[in-house]
Amino acid sequence: MDVQIASELYAGAHAINKSRMLRIADYSRISLAALREETGIAYAERMQGTLQLFRTRAQLDASAKDVKALVADGVPYEVLDPDGCIRVEPALAHVREKIVGGLLTPKDETGDCFTFTNALAEKAAKLGVRMMHGAEVTGLDVLGGRVRAIFTNSGRLDADAVVVALGSYSSLLVKKFGIPLPVYPVKGYSLTIPIDDASRAPQSTVMDETYKIAITRLGDRILVGGMAEISGYSNELAASRRRTLEHSVTDLFPAGNAMNGSFWSGLRPMTPDGTPVIGPTKVVGLFVNTGHGTLGWTMSCGSARLIADLVSGRKPEIDASDLAVSRYA
Repeated sequence: MDVQIASELYAGAHAINKSRMLRIADYSRISLAALREETGIAYAERMQGTLQLFRTRAQLDASAKDVKALVADGVPYEVLDPDGCIRVEPALAHVREKIVGGLLTPKDETGDCFTFTNALAEKAAKLGVRMMHGAEVTGLDVLGGRVRAIFTNSGRLDADAVVVALGSYSSLLVKKFGIPLPVYPVKGYSLTIPIDDASRAPQSTVMDETYKIAITRLGDRILVGGMAEISGYSNELAASRRRTLEHSVTDLFPAGNAMNGSFWSGLRPMTPDGTPVIGPTKVVGLFVNTGHGTLGWTMSCGSARLIADLVSGRKPEIDASDLAVSRYA
């Protein structure tokens, strides 16, 4: 294939996938705001945007394709020089010589996902939602092209509709029914550090483009997360990965003792095109909501609202036709 043609095809695919992701992410931002107003849920939230930080001129120049996608989808942004980055994140004044610029998306929010999900579960339980913690889903009962029940280690659960939202494990459940769900586990690592010096801590979220690390302020803690490791379904913690996280955060924000941080890992459900899979399958009554990769919480509220509309037979508020698993057919 001609190099120029291949480059154009890649650029076109990147634009399409980026547009899909921005669509669901922006819808999620709106849905989260509505949920917060309706319920009063609190989760150490901060609404000061996300700063993508560039340490080299090449990184800054390469961000042009991201800016193009933001413009196409009407997402507010600001390209910053080092002084602009420091205006947004004052603690970066200590390392001004290490940065050449940044890309700010001011409407992005941050918060404590663990606090959020637990608070949401409590509110759902009060509304009558039944939680089955510790139950293991072992299979589905599908007859005549329609889903009828879920099999668990606690017994059978009859259902009119089923939403498979098992993250990296989703494809294992549906593959026996001939559903091509290319969702794969890609391990990411996180480090949670208590803040000793608030003047050296981030105000919101900073994406360190060099190390592909996200550094987020969560109240009196800093959450550092990133990297992508293909190692199957293993949750083994690699010391070398911890060192990378520690270096990225202490190099920019030496606000706490990284050695005292809590180190953990998780399996991100990734798709080949980076876009989540949300929508119906060829099995009547069976839906999927997975494949969000590194943006699970970012896209969570919009994805949930979208899948709820589809299951209920309502017309979604955004276009969902290119998010379903049928796009891989």
